[in-house]
Amino acid sequence: MGRQITSNQELKRERVYNFYLDNRKKGKYFTYSHFKDEHIPKSTIYRIIDRAEKGIGADRVQGSGRIAKKMTQKNIKKLTLMFDHQDGVSQRQAAKEFDCDHSYISKTLKKKTQIRAMKKQKIPDRTDLQKKQAQTKCGRLLRKYKNHLWVIDDESYFTLSHSTLNGNNNYYSSDASETPPDVKFRLTKKFEPKLLIWICISPLGISQPYFQESGLAVNQNIYLEQCIKKRIIPFIKKYHSDNNYVFWPDLASTHYANSVTTFLKKKNINFVQKNDNPANLPECRPIEDFWSILKSKVYQHNWKARDTEQLQERIELCLKKLDKVSVQNLISTIPKRLDNIRRNGVVERY
Repeated sequence: MGRQITSNQELKRERVYNFYLDNRKKGKYFTYSHFKDEHIPKSTIYRIIDRAEKGIGADRVQGSGRIAKKMTQKNIKKLTLMFDHQDGVSQRQAAKEFDCDHSYISKTLKKKTQIRAMKKQKIPDRTDLQKKQAQTKCGRLLRKYKNHLWVIDDESYFTLSHSTLNGNNNYYSSDASETPPDVKFRLTKKFEPKLLIWICISPLGISQPYFQESGLAVNQNIYLEQCIKKRIIPFIKKYHSDNNYVFWPDLASTHYANSVTTFLKKKNINFVQKNDNPANLPECRPIEDFWSILKSKVYQHNWKARDTEQLQERIELCLKKLDKVSVQNLISTIPKRLDNIRRNGVVERY
C-alpha cells in the first residue's frame, strides 16, 4: 500500500515527479510545459525534476524549507502564551512586537498552534449565594416534581428590526461608495418602538400570546388579569386537566406578588413556591431558547417592520408556523437540565 498523500502540495509534487519519470525521454521542458498552466512556479517544477534525476524521491525532507527568522519556535511559544486563554489581545499589537504584519500573526496562530478566536458567551451575573443555592434547589425541584409536566412562562421584547441576529448586521459590496444607503446604513432611533410578548408553553402546547406596547410595565395587575386569568388558567384547563403539571414562573417580583399567589392558590394551580425557585438560572428554563427560535423566524432574511402593528402580525404568523413538536420537546428537557445542575452545580463553562 502506497504512502498517503496528506496535502495539495504533496499531491502536486508527487504528480510532477511521476510524470517526469514516465516521460523522461521527452525532456525536462515537456514536463514543465505540461504543468505550467496549473500555475506551479517554474523553479518548483525544475526542483522536482532534479530530485527525480537524483532519485531522492518526491517527498520534501522535513526541516528543509526556509528557516524561520521572525517566528522561531521560541517566538511561537511566546505568541501562544500571549494569546492562549486570553481576551483583549490584539493581533496588530502582537505584530508590532514581533516586527511583522498582522496577517502573519493570524497565519501563525492558525497553522502553528491550536488557538482559535471564539465568541464570548453571555452568562448570568450570579452571586456566590445564588450559585450555592442553585444546586440544592434544582435537586429539590427534580425530586418534588419528577413525575410532573412543566409549564413555564416568560416575556421578551421584539424591536422593529433585529440587526443583532447573525447575518443581519452584514452587507456585501465590491465598492462601498456605490452601495445604496438603505443597504449599508441601519437607521437607529434613540427610543426605538418595541413590542413585549408574553407566552406560556409546556410539552403539550403553546398558550395564546399577550402583546403590549413598550413603555408599559407588566405589573402585578396586568400579569394577573392578562396572563394568569385570561391565558394560563385556560391553557392549564385545556392541556393539563389531569393536574399532572407544575407551573414554574421566574422569580420576578410581579410573578410572586400576593395578589397573584393568592389567586393561584384559590384556583388550585400547582406552582413552584418562591423558596424553592432557584434565582438567575436561565439555562434550566428552555423558554430562553424558544425566544431565539422565534426571533430567528420573525427577522429571517433581514425582515423589518414598519410599525408595531405589522410586527405583531408577523410574530403571530411565525407562532402559527412554528414546529410545535420541537418546541414542546424543548420544554421536555427541563428535568435533564435540573439534574445537570443538581449533579455538577452551576458550571460557568461553555
